[in-house]
This record gives sequence, structure tokens and C-alpha cells, in this order.
Amino acid sequence: MLRVLHELHLSHSKLFQSLDRVLRRTEGITTAHQVIMFVLSFEDDLPSSEVARRTGHSKSRLTGLVNTLEELGMVVRGASSSDGRVSILSLTEEGRQLVARTKEGPREINQRILAPFSEQEQQVIARFLRQVRDIASSIETKR
Repeated sequence: MLRVLHELHLSHSKLFQSLDRVLRRTEGITTAHQVIMFVLSFEDDLPSSEVARRTGHSKSRLTGLVNTLEELGMVVRGASSSDGRVSILSLTEEGRQLVARTKEGPREINQRILAPFSEQEQQVIARFLRQVRDIASSIETKR
């Protein structure tokens, strides 16, 4: 029987370790940082809680990642004009340049992963991955 959880774990670990090594070497960031920057490149000036939600990071994990991005000059934090307790995240020009330099990488990796599969098989893979997310969302409520 296929051990789905084990295979997902190994695949995720190997893929993101490799991607992180490349990004650290070339840009000084990890994929977790890159995802934050990609979110902000689509919609800038977002509350940190919304960035956490869109990236799948906890608020505490996001704080550490944003601290690093701020130190690197890629992101700035500002206070919300309506609620000073809310941090608003924005890309700097340097952050925008990094996004432009690195945006093709994920596309190429997606293409390489999916290349051996037909369109129909890719649709099944997409359905499988949505099912994994749905199951993951329901695990805590079922226990």
C-alpha cells in the first residue's frame, strides 16, 4: 500500500531543502521568504495577519521571516492608519527586483515536476492535492 503521508513528507522535504539551498546561495533567502514576497508582489500593503493566512505561516513564524526580510531591505513594516496595533507589510524596490529575478524559478520547477504527466493526469494530481488540503483542514476538528 502506498504510504501517502510518508511520500508527501519525503517529497516536500527534499524539494524544499534543494530550493532553499539554491535561494540561500543566490539571493540570501529561503522559499518561505520568497512566498511572502510573492504574496506582497500581487497585493502590497497587506496586514501581517493576512500575509500569514495567505502563506500558511503562523503569525509568530511570519514575524521571524519578516524580521529577516526587513534586515535585508526587502520588506518594510508600517502601522495601519486605522489601527496602530496592526502591522502593514510592503515590498521595497529591492524586494520587487528580487521577485522579478526569482519568479521564473517556481514556474520552471512546476513544469519539470509535471512534464511526465498528461493533462488528464495533471488534473488528477491537482484534485489529489486539493483533497490533501481539505483533509488537513479537517484533522483537528475530527479528533
